[in-house]
Amino acid sequence: MTNNVLNDFLEPQLQALREQGLYNTIDTVEGPNGAKIKVNGAELINLSSNNYLGFSNDDRLKKKCIEATEQYGVGAGAVRTINGTMTIHNELEERLAEFKHTEAAIAFQSGFNCNMGQFPLS
Repeated sequence: MTNNVLNDFLEPQLQALREQGLYNTIDTVEGPNGAKIKVNGAELINLSSNNYLGFSNDDRLKKKCIEATEQYGVGAGAVRTINGTMTIHNELEERLAEFKHTEAAIAFQSGFNCNMGQFPLS
């Protein structure tokens, strides 16, 4: 399929979605994500964030993140199942297990991975 063929195929369908109010555009948050955010220059109340505890802008956590970045770098370099498990992950899981009074705990990298770990595939 050439670009023109693909465009000719997609454009009417996209236009139909626009006309039906079903075409989705993703807004960009201008600045930190908090209870109030700025989108397209307008200040809005944020009702769609995972930051419901306000941790993303907490000065104590930002300081700890900077310290962790200086010690560990800006990422694990791979997913944990390859070679991305670092000592900081093990320490977190040990502390979580202690807090929960359980033998062990595991911290997943995303909600999707958490669900996949909870419900094994047959």
